[in-house]
Order: sequence, then structure tokens, then C-alpha cells
Amino acid sequence: MLAAVRAERNCIDGVNVTLSWPTSKLDADGSSSSPMIKGVAFLLPGAMTSISEYDGLRDIILSRQHLVVSLFMNVLWPPCDNHRKHARDVERVFDGLKSTYGNLLSDIDAYAVVGHSVGAKVALLVASVVDPTRVKAVLALDPVDINPVEFSKMGGMNLLLNDNDDGDELFSDDGDVVRVKNKSPRQEASANQSRGENDEKPQHHGSIPIVMTCTDGGPGISKAHDAEAIHALHPLTTCHRHLGAGHMAYCDHGGGWAGKLLMRGVGTEDGNSKARGAAHDLIRNVLG
Repeated sequence: MLAAVRAERNCIDGVNVTLSWPTSKLDADGSSSSPMIKGVAFLLPGAMTSISEYDGLRDIILSRQHLVVSLFMNVLWPPCDNHRKHARDVERVFDGLKSTYGNLLSDIDAYAVVGHSVGAKVALLVASVVDPTRVKAVLALDPVDINPVEFSKMGGMNLLLNDNDDGDELFSDDGDVVRVKNKSPRQEASANQSRGENDEKPQHHGSIPIVMTCTDGGPGISKAHDAEAIHALHPLTTCHRHLGAGHMAYCDHGGGWAGKLLMRGVGTEDGNSKARGAAHDLIRNVLG
């Protein structure tokens, strides 16, 4: 017998979050015991989109007995380094959760990240450069790699996503390990200067299951920087194409007023419904 889901707003290490706890088993007398937590999963919404638009995704994560941690994606603040700030917030919150709820999370040393749109881009940043040793899996639903482009620069320097050093050179740039496709002479010189003649190529983190989806998109979403473009440059990721679905297909109610205003008429009703169902299945597969 299961108790009702409990959700609470909290401030963890200075970051406002919503915590949704897995259901607890009820004791024989009807009282609720501590929640049975098998893992922690961050749920990162699209830009300026209410987390309530993702209750469907949240409930699937909860069904896998994971604590769901939701952060609002304010893309207007801070005005600089916005995506990295949100990615670092994920790392900070996980540390804070371990400190605050140590009795419930003592056996949990890694976490999953499920994100949509800009939240999916932030999820990729967490796995790539912010906290790669503790991210156990990523599900990036229709990521939008812009402002800035960091994973889908054709012929440019890209951050790592399960890449290896066969064929493409890896080197450190401003503290991050990046991957270069079709290096120009300037990039070759930069790589040599950064590495030095006798330095070894920097090694990236171990493989993380990184699963992405790609829809038909919508206004302002460039095919040059969507999930398929990212996957083309990072082939050790996985990409699922959701035909007939619009960018806001994974939201419960079209993404709220902004989604309905900006993405009106993108995707069919059947395509959007199938994409949501497929995302639920992917969550089950990724979380186990």
C-alpha cells in the first residue's frame, strides 16, 4: 500500500528547488515510514517553463523510487554564463542534499539528470564538465545547444560527450576538455600551446549513458544545433527521433502560455502523445 506523493519547496545551499519524494510503504497501523529511495534524479525544465508542466515525467521518475529534484531554468538571470551557472547549481544541490538528508541518501553517491530544451543542454553540461564523475545517466529531451553553442560546432571546438581520442584530438581550453573536428591551423596551434610538446593528451571521464531525443522542433530551434546535430559529432551518445512531435511535446499542457504562444501548431496531437509516451519509456530504461 502506498502513501501519497509528497512534494516540498526548499532552499538547498542557496538554490530554490522542489523536492518530490518517492512514495512510502504504509505500516500495518496506517502510519507512513521513511520513503524508499533508490536514487536521485534532477528534472530540469525548458526555459522559463513551470515545473508543473512536467508532472508526467516526474511521476514516472518517482515510480522508479527516485527523489526528484526540480530547478527552475531562468535564462534571463544571470545574463552571463547562464547555462553553466544552472549546471553548477545541480552539483551544489546534490552536495547539499547529501548533507541535509544524509540519513536517507547515505548509500547514494551519484545521480541522474533528465532535462528538456535548455534544461537538456544544462544536463549535458553537468555530465560533460561540471560533475562527470557523479552523473550516472542523462536523458536530454530535445536539447537546444545555443547561447552559446558548446556541443555542435561543426569544425570547431566542442565539449566532450563520451568521446574518445581516436581520430579527433582532445585538449584543454580554459580548463575544459574539448573535442575538435577538422582542426584549422589556428586550432592546431592552440592545441599544441595548451598541451605542450611533451604533454600527453588529456583524458576525459568514463562513459556515461547519454540518451537524447529530437523532435520536429519549432520556431527559433536550429537543426544545426539540435539533438541530431549533437549526436553526429558525439556518436557514442544515443539519439531517438520523435517524428510528428513538436518541441513542447514532453510538457503536460503545451508548456504553459509561452509554449502555446511560441510553439502553436508544432507537431500533431498523435505525434506529441507518442513522444511523451516514448519519453516515459526512456526514463524507465535509463533509471532501471
